Amino acid sequence: MGEAIEHAVGIYIGLLLLACVVGIVAKHVTQLPYTIFLTLVGLGIGVLHWGPDVENTGLSTELIFFVFLPPLLFQGALHMELNRLLTHLAPIACFAIPGVVVSTLLVGGLVWWQGGIASLLVAMLFGALISPTDPVSVLALFKQANVPEDLKTLVEGESLFNDATGVVLFSIIFEAVVRGHELSFGGAVLDFVRVSAGGLLLGAALGLIAFAIMRRIEDHLLENALCVVLAYGAFWVAEVLHLSGVIATVMAGLLIGNYGRRLTMGEKTRHTIESFFESVEFLLNSFLFILIGLELREIPGSIGLDPWRLLVVAIIAMLAGRAVVSYSFYWALNQVGRRRPKSWKHVLFWGGLRGSIPIALLLHLPTASTLSPDNPLVQFRPALLMAGFGCVFFSLVVQGLTMAPLLRKLRLTEPEPEPVDQPA
Repeated sequence: MGEAIEHAVGIYIGLLLLACVVGIVAKHVTQLPYTIFLTLVGLGIGVLHWGPDVENTGLSTELIFFVFLPPLLFQGALHMELNRLLTHLAPIACFAIPGVVVSTLLVGGLVWWQGGIASLLVAMLFGALISPTDPVSVLALFKQANVPEDLKTLVEGESLFNDATGVVLFSIIFEAVVRGHELSFGGAVLDFVRVSAGGLLLGAALGLIAFAIMRRIEDHLLENALCVVLAYGAFWVAEVLHLSGVIATVMAGLLIGNYGRRLTMGEKTRHTIESFFESVEFLLNSFLFILIGLELREIPGSIGLDPWRLLVVAIIAMLAGRAVVSYSFYWALNQVGRRRPKSWKHVLFWGGLRGSIPIALLLHLPTASTLSPDNPLVQFRPALLMAGFGCVFFSLVVQGLTMAPLLRKLRLTEPEPEPVDQPA
């Protein structure tokens, strides 16, 4: 037992060192955005068969879900400005809820029809996990290009809530696939409303409790620790109650990020919390992409399908689902509400990158040893891992590297305001 723990600790130290090396090379050698370089590293690990077996890390699929997701979600919500979010709530809600449902159905249907995934439920599971978007790389480009704040809010707000919708849909379909629970349209809709509304209320309640406690203490270390407990606690309590841990964590993060930072936190506390969660996000993103690379090593001999056909179909399906949602929903919203520039729809389409959430959900898929032999995931899990990573790779590398030229072509970049000279 002691040797096994020592071995696992050694593996984690090695993975952490690799994450640091990746960060250094990405920043000082390649100048590529960190998430794009991480994707290349994950691919390299899979192709070169480098590194330990995932089983030796001691990480179970359940542990990845409960350990990796809460701080990633909390960090995203912590920096979302609530007033701007409420200003664009209608389009954000439209893209993040019905938009993700439509994308899930389209992606799942195409992968089932043309990709070789013979189980419709498994194909829909793939549609749900690949539909959430990740704005990290895009927002970094937005900041460099000085893109309008309203467009930033729309992209970031959609990503924050479509993560929640995608994970809720994934969880509902996951129960049907893995546990053998019956899935009906009416039951799925009721489940979605119940777990979403329950998670929202629970997250708000826990966020308010944390806010009330933080008003009575002035200690940056205690307040940071309380935020960590809130991020994980909201997720855990919601899941125990069969509600949405994702939505609970996002709601708690929004309350602390907007009211806690403004009304209770001093400058030192804000700096401590922001630095801590940024560091955690860096480490978890690194681990996720390295772990998916370790999983990919065993796929070529066990996929059982035409891998290139599946990969092409999955990428086309991902882009097609995003295009349908971006262009049709954007047009409809411009007909009934505030009219936004037509050029923004192209950014919403091409800027819908996939990142850490799909990777975490892929790693959450149970292995064959934990499933009954007749479960369809035994056959299709390797295919989903390859197709999912292929979509993330295409999204971050191809779409991510072409976003800056697209912004320039659409004339959405603005020069940084020149500093005003102060009179002597």
